Amino acid sequence: MIRILVHDKCQCDPKKCTAKRMLKFGIAKDVAVSKIPKGSVILSPFAEQALSPADRTYAAKGLVVMDLTWTNIDEFPRPKGMNERALPYLIASNPVNWGRPMELNSAEAVVASLMILNEKEQALEIAERFNWGEEFMRLNGEMLEDYSNAVDSSDIIRIQNEYLEAVAKK
Repeated sequence: MIRILVHDKCQCDPKKCTAKRMLKFGIAKDVAVSKIPKGSVILSPFAEQALSPADRTYAAKGLVVMDLTWTNIDEFPRPKGMNERALPYLIASNPVNWGRPMELNSAEAVVASLMILNEKEQALEIAERFNWGEEFMRLNGEMLEDYSNAVDSSDIIRIQNEYLEAVAKK
């Protein structure tokens, strides 16, 4: 089981905030940037490497989600001593960003990360807590399964590029 940590910048509608819901359900723990365990995996759209199953050892220290709105992404905290990882190509299923690639909410990012890290039971338990969870798995299940079988970040990028090429051909 991977420990989920959330740094909530309190920028979104509290009624729609999946980070707040994960905290309320006891799925995640709120953490200040200064208290993030060294060596943890931070999900970051600015990371140079993609999250892969090879990151399990780092994720065991904590999987960190920085919860802020996409419009304020320039405020994204980037603490030193962490392992920043980006998620590969995935499609949002939440009501705000449904169908938009790469605009996942915090809970979708956690579910996707856990699937990639082969913590599928934990991922599905979290997905079940949200009304879009089943749709997220329908839209991304095949990709997530392929990503979870990758060896490392470069393998994730290869798989992602295959999906993007297939989408471009359609």
